Amino acid sequence: MKAPPSSRYEANILAQPDLLRKVLAEPLPDWMPRLRGCPIHFVGVGSSYHAAEIAKALWRRLAGPRAEAAHSFEFARLPQPVGRGDVVAVLSHRGGNSFTVEAGRLARKAGAATVAITGRGASWREAPDHRIDCCELEDTGAFTKSLTTTLAWIARWIGAPDLLDGLRRAEEGLRQGPEFPKLSAGSDLVLVGDLEREWVARETALKLLETSFIKARAFGLEEFLHGPQLSVGKGTTALLFCGAAEPRAVQARRYLKGVGARVVEVHAPGLPADAAWLGQLLWGQRLAADACRRLGVDPDDNRRGDERYRKALAAIGL
Repeated sequence: MKAPPSSRYEANILAQPDLLRKVLAEPLPDWMPRLRGCPIHFVGVGSSYHAAEIAKALWRRLAGPRAEAAHSFEFARLPQPVGRGDVVAVLSHRGGNSFTVEAGRLARKAGAATVAITGRGASWREAPDHRIDCCELEDTGAFTKSLTTTLAWIARWIGAPDLLDGLRRAEEGLRQGPEFPKLSAGSDLVLVGDLEREWVARETALKLLETSFIKARAFGLEEFLHGPQLSVGKGTTALLFCGAAEPRAVQARRYLKGVGARVVEVHAPGLPADAAWLGQLLWGQRLAADACRRLGVDPDDNRRGDERYRKALAAIGL
């Protein structure tokens, strides 16, 4: 973004490198190394669920294979296989009466150690065993800095040098990536990613949906190749957030070009491989801001300027 930020959403995007450096400079809590070897379950909803899935992939690759991710609603509504010896990391920026807070209560009742990674000043009706405040509370509905600072604390917990190095170099993620496609309100936009990058694709789609209201749809790579691929064609813009060496991504790219779709490869070549997802995530946040600029939409509004949406949103209690 070359122009000065015109919204809180854009300002928060630009603030992230400094916020990540602050997280990296904090003392490491003494309980983190002790709990690193335990089976861990990351739980969240919305952007925090995307963070949970990214955390699971990073943990399995860099810390140990006993990591799971669960949606807060599912964790609260279904029996979960947690108990003594397990760690449940509940990710909720605002706390309150969310399903994530309830998931933490149930995990603690089952005997698991609970860790809340949350916003500074967030309220939790039952204190977890351990709490980390990732950053100040978000001041707009499309969350950015809370997601990246949550993942930065999880990276501290993992402790992999290349992962931490990538977070220190987050400014590069604000400069890298392909030219933004020129999106319109009627764009046929498909986002595809593999492993942790699937959840970067889904987070990018969420940012587009809640800021610009563009109807973006996101899929995991193999999920896309089993049916959804038939819904794309000439006029589709496909954003690929895939690993460069993944053979199935090569096949997906060939298919998309074969049916006439425009393909945009989203890579962050300047960051270490373990942190490439961060550059892709920052690019996706900036894409949503660029789409809002093109469409003349305020990314901070979240349709609250429309009385119909304002009343309807109040009814679902977010």
